[in-house]
Amino acid sequence: MATNPMQRRARNSFLIGFLLALIIMAVVVVGLVYKIQGLNGDIDKLESLQKKVYVASDYIQSGAEVTIDSFKYDTVQTTVDDNELIEDEDFKFIDEQSGEIIEKYDSDGNPKQKKMIAKTNVPAGTIITKDMLEESEDQMTADQRLQEYNMIILPTLLTNGKYIDVRFQLPEGEDYIVVSKKEVIHTNESSVWLKMSEDEILTLGNAIVEAYTIPGSKLYATPYIEPGRQAAATPTYAVSLAVMNLINNNPNIRKEAKEGLWKRYNEQEQVDQRNNHINKALESYYDNMKESVEAGLQEEITKRQEARQQYVESLEGTGMVGTE
Repeated sequence: MATNPMQRRARNSFLIGFLLALIIMAVVVVGLVYKIQGLNGDIDKLESLQKKVYVASDYIQSGAEVTIDSFKYDTVQTTVDDNELIEDEDFKFIDEQSGEIIEKYDSDGNPKQKKMIAKTNVPAGTIITKDMLEESEDQMTADQRLQEYNMIILPTLLTNGKYIDVRFQLPEGEDYIVVSKKEVIHTNESSVWLKMSEDEILTLGNAIVEAYTIPGSKLYATPYIEPGRQAAATPTYAVSLAVMNLINNNPNIRKEAKEGLWKRYNEQEQVDQRNNHINKALESYYDNMKESVEAGLQEEITKRQEARQQYVESLEGTGMVGTE
C-alpha cells in the first residue's frame, strides 16, 4: 500500500526527533557520570584531609599558660603536616640523653606536664600547631612562692593573666629592671600577686627597702604587649653586696640562679651602677634610713591588714575561715 508523502515526512521527522532526544539523553547521562565521578573524587580528597587534631577549646590570650587540657581532640579537614601538629608528648618531660619520657609527679601522685605558653592570641576552634606554643621559662621549682605586693605602682588597666616587669626608678631618672616577665596571678586596686623564686623575693625586697629609703624613687610595673612573642627582659638592677652574700648562702636558692646573679653582679657595669648611682643616692639618706623603712613597712602592713579584713568579711558564712 502506497504511503502518503505527508505521512512519510511526519514519520521521518518523528524518527529524527527521537534519535536527537536519545543523543541528548546519552550526552546528559555521560555528563552526569563524569560529574558523579568528579564529586566522588572530591569526597575522597576531602576525606583524605580529615584528621584528628587538637584545637583550642576556648579563646586563648597571648602569653597564657596552657596544658593539653586547654585543647580538645576533634576531627577537622586540614592540609597541615602531621609533624607540625601538637601531641601529648609535647607536654611531657623528655630525657635529653636517652630521648625517653620522664614521668614527674606532684604531691598527689598525678603526672606533671610541661608548662607551655601561647605565643599569640588563639581563637576558639583553631588547630594548634607546635609553632603556636613555646615552653614556659617559669617551670615550677621548689623555691617558688605566691607573693603579695602593695607598694608597687600598678598600671590602671592591669588585669589578671598579664605579664609585667617590676622596675625601680631613682629621682634623677635612672631606671632599672628588678624582676622581669612575671605573670599577674591576681590583682586589685592596690596589690598584685606574683609567683616568685627565692632569689627574686630577696632581690625585690632589696629594691623595696631602697625605694622606701630614697625620697622620689619608685617601684612600678610595666606590662608586656605580646608576652607570647616577647622574651623576658634581662634584669638590670644589682642588689647590695649584703643581699648578694645572703643570696649566696641561702640553701633554698638554686645553684643556677646564684651563679647567674653573681655573674651579673660582678660585671663592671653592675658594680658601677651600685657605686655611682644607687649607693650614691642612698648616701644622703642613711641617717634616716631606719625611720623611712619603718614608715614604709607600717603603711604596707596597714594596707594588708585592711585588705585582709575585707577579704575575711567576704568569706564569713562560707565556712572557709574561722570566726570567733
